[in-house]
Amino acid sequence: MTDVYGHQDFFNKIKDLNIVDCRDLDGTRCYLDDSAKATILSRIKDYSPSGIHFIDSGNYHYLSLLWLSKIKEDFNLVLLDNHPDNQPPSFGAITSCGGWVLEAKDTLPNLKNVYTYGTGDEIPVSDIPTDLPLYISIDKDILSKDYCISDWDQGEMTLDEMIDILNVLLKNHQIIGVDICGDSGEMAEEAAFLNNQTNLTLFDFLSVNF
Repeated sequence: MTDVYGHQDFFNKIKDLNIVDCRDLDGTRCYLDDSAKATILSRIKDYSPSGIHFIDSGNYHYLSLLWLSKIKEDFNLVLLDNHPDNQPPSFGAITSCGGWVLEAKDTLPNLKNVYTYGTGDEIPVSDIPTDLPLYISIDKDILSKDYCISDWDQGEMTLDEMIDILNVLLKNHQIIGVDICGDSGEMAEEAAFLNNQTNLTLFDFLSVNF
């Protein structure tokens, strides 16, 4: 994994901070092999899926699947992403950043519905049923380049629009946890200032309202 947060300091504001360092692992870039998956699951075994999880670039968005696998009650997933991440793997039954949502649907019996925003096929956020708690997964590549620099093609959402969506979700639903990816590993230093500001804004909003 990359060192995207080595150039940022937003996390210095987080009092109850736990860092799970996986930079020593091979078999993690875009695809997660079984050995690396077992190691990461071991490293997060004592952590709850609740809270706010920052998980590096979109190449590692599959880490959301590992957090979801720890949820022991029925729930819905809300995904804010410029990509649906529901593609079958190119080879074998391997976990991938582009297919983890499909894997979650196929393997997690407690996951009942997935509501995706950013790919053009979405219901109004206010119409998401309130009967089940939500887990929210954010890939910042849904944002325009005015607010984020990622390693993937990006959408046109503004940060204010994202905050508006999150505000509706947090007001109307029980939230289990939130994760955030979409930093740039390839341009970690050049993107640091902009991505740090967006991470800080999201953390400040979520920590007050979540």
